[in-house]
Amino acid sequence: MEPFIYIFGKEIPIYGIAWILGTAIAGLIAYLLTKKSGIEGYDLVYSAVFAVLAGVAGAKLLFILVSLNIIIEQNIPFTAVLQGGFVFYGGLIGGAIGILIYTKMYKLNTLKFFDLFALVMPLGHAIGRVGCFYSGCCYGMRYDGPFSCEYTKTLGMTPLNTALLPVQLIEAVLLIILFCVLMYMYLKVQQTGIITVIYLYVYSVIRFVLEFLRGDLERGLIFGLSTSQIVSVMIVVFVTSFLIIKLKKKAVS
Repeated sequence: MEPFIYIFGKEIPIYGIAWILGTAIAGLIAYLLTKKSGIEGYDLVYSAVFAVLAGVAGAKLLFILVSLNIIIEQNIPFTAVLQGGFVFYGGLIGGAIGILIYTKMYKLNTLKFFDLFALVMPLGHAIGRVGCFYSGCCYGMRYDGPFSCEYTKTLGMTPLNTALLPVQLIEAVLLIILFCVLMYMYLKVQQTGIITVIYLYVYSVIRFVLEFLRGDLERGLIFGLSTSQIVSVMIVVFVTSFLIIKLKKKAVS
């Protein structure tokens, strides 16, 4: 795979194009659903700005934290660290904080915004993972079988000329399926918050399992589990605890 396309002699990373395209398509779908969601178009746009800015900061910060040893050991320049490398969960948490800040500032229904963002996020994420596949980041374990892939040039530290499992594409397919399921439920189910809960549960399970198929060391390992696996468990525990508390309050009232 070639990690770049060339326009007028300029190298354009497919990674960046894919993430921009994924964000744009997800944003467009969210905008088309504003009437059904009861969210004003301008509130969606402004909240998205908050989410993107906080999400990028969170994704970069978590990448630096989990890759700090490698960055120091290999003396990777600070400019190179800034140009590449993001961790999705950092972006997810940062983006959620951005949305929370915006909705609290203007006294809006936070769960409505969470539901709409959670609905379109898997689609944007899936397109972004295609960019990861072409750039070679988030690569899979060594695998010499059907649909394996080899890299001769990458943007990261991917093993070259080695058969690998295309785990990025596996995740992309699963995310598209998740998006389709969430869209069906969004159009059928009226209860606020259910889309957010399903998204967090299902994606956490998907990510936890797929991490066993990854081959990159940049994602960090603690007690045999990657940083993303630990975050996945924490999200499931948090959401479950939140639901139990809500149900108990509802039972008492």
